[in-house]
Amino acid sequence: MAKIKKIAIITTHSFGYIDFVVNRLNTTEGVDLTYINIDRIPFSYKNKGSRIINSFLKLFSFSGLKEKNRTKFIKKSILKDNLFDQILIIRPDKLEKEALLFLRKNSIQMTCFLFDGIENFKDQKKTLSHFDTVYSYDKKDVEKYKFKFLTNYIYDDKIESKVIANIAFNISSFDKRFLLLEMLANYLKDNKISFRFIVKKDKFIKHQNIEIANQYVPINEVKEYIASSLVLVDIQKENQYGLSFRIFEALGYKKKLITNNKDIVNYDFYNANNIFVISEENYTIPLDFFKTEYVVIDSKILDKYSLKSWIFEVFKIDSK
Repeated sequence: MAKIKKIAIITTHSFGYIDFVVNRLNTTEGVDLTYINIDRIPFSYKNKGSRIINSFLKLFSFSGLKEKNRTKFIKKSILKDNLFDQILIIRPDKLEKEALLFLRKNSIQMTCFLFDGIENFKDQKKTLSHFDTVYSYDKKDVEKYKFKFLTNYIYDDKIESKVIANIAFNISSFDKRFLLLEMLANYLKDNKISFRFIVKKDKFIKHQNIEIANQYVPINEVKEYIASSLVLVDIQKENQYGLSFRIFEALGYKKKLITNNKDIVNYDFYNANNIFVISEENYTIPLDFFKTEYVVIDSKILDKYSLKSWIFEVFKIDSK
């Protein structure tokens, strides 16, 4: 009988993308999985006094009560009879040093995966010494910090055929990317190319061409929007050079892609018929790009970016 591999995954919500890893591992024979989504750990202030205490802690750069509560919850969840064979942490900057030291003590191998540029969450740099392996999807970070390169993954490749409601689709958060998205929206409108752009912003603003949402759209709902679109739009953040999940949605669902990620041309799945690269200086897209059929990518290439391949690289487990 094969040895059971004890694994823990500790992460933020991560827009639901990690749920696919969790679901796959939960159905894989020989895996004992503990999953902690730190965004779902119950927490509330007991009274006004606790809020004042929390403010003082933050003022002097100490961990707040919410972070201390996370540590307590993690310790209670992880404390088992045997060591974990492997603990994977995503967004380690969200954990106290006490929590990281505890997890290190209770694991044989400690792993981190960074699917955002490290300069966007600089506090992650303080945590790197706790890990045996740090994976990053960003080639520049890999070179600078000697991480191990690993892209994001195709988390799903099954999609229903739907009537096309909009040619182009984008969903993103409000930040510096908004300017390019706005210019692209104007360009598409001027050329009578239908689109649906949704931007999450806490404070509502009215915009002529872009929908503003004050909550994140669930990933299953996003899939419905993708199914009724021909082209996905990916605008990368500042200090971000790795391939976002939007790119892997395009690959998995066989959708064309417009992106400002210049490095995409260096990947083996790149096909000029399927992918068009724009910039703030040049976002003019040949209209033929929207009319030609999608060119199917070789399955051997796609397999390299599959969820199964990602899990095998990180956990050395053959999942089905």
